[in-house]
Amino acid sequence: MSDPSHESPNQGLPPGIPAPPPPRPDLKDTLEAGPTYGSEPRGRPKKKRKKERTHPTDTYPPLKKSRGWGGCCGCLAEFFALALLLLLAGAAVVGWYGPGRFVSDGYTVVNLESEDAAVAIAPTEPTFYLAPGTLHYAAPVTKVPVAFAGRELRIEGDFHEAASITGVKVTVTETSRFAKDLEVIAAEFTDLGMTLKGELSGRVIKNLP
Repeated sequence: MSDPSHESPNQGLPPGIPAPPPPRPDLKDTLEAGPTYGSEPRGRPKKKRKKERTHPTDTYPPLKKSRGWGGCCGCLAEFFALALLLLLAGAAVVGWYGPGRFVSDGYTVVNLESEDAAVAIAPTEPTFYLAPGTLHYAAPVTKVPVAFAGRELRIEGDFHEAASITGVKVTVTETSRFAKDLEVIAAEFTDLGMTLKGELSGRVIKNLP
């Protein structure tokens, strides 16, 4: 009995006719076949998957606030609101420390219309002098309470009762003597050597000399 494996490939065909070629193997294209054993095929970039939210309580980084026009407008609004409050407060303070306080205390208010006013005669009743510019008070003896307010004040003389001076620049000369309390509210206060037996009160930003 013959072994079929040793038979000629053209067995069964007439002599002289070649045998047909063997069939081509069924080879698969690995690039088109997709992943094998869970791995991506070579030569293809891996696709990044978006992170999905799995639970409503997942934590996320806080959002950064915009620093554009909205933030600037908010800062400007706060600044103008603060400025308005300061103006209102300043008006209330001036109203109290100005004529309002002295009128309630019974002082007579004297409005000096001149930008450069001078007073050489002492009043006979408590008086508040209000000057729009400068005021030079030089009455020799003042026996009643007095108060002064203006941009620039120069005060001298003897004062038997309490005195109050409010101004941007306040100067009290060496010939000034105060038997009782003195109040000074000024941005710049110059004391040239006054005599004060009472207490000095008020608010001063800069003392000279």
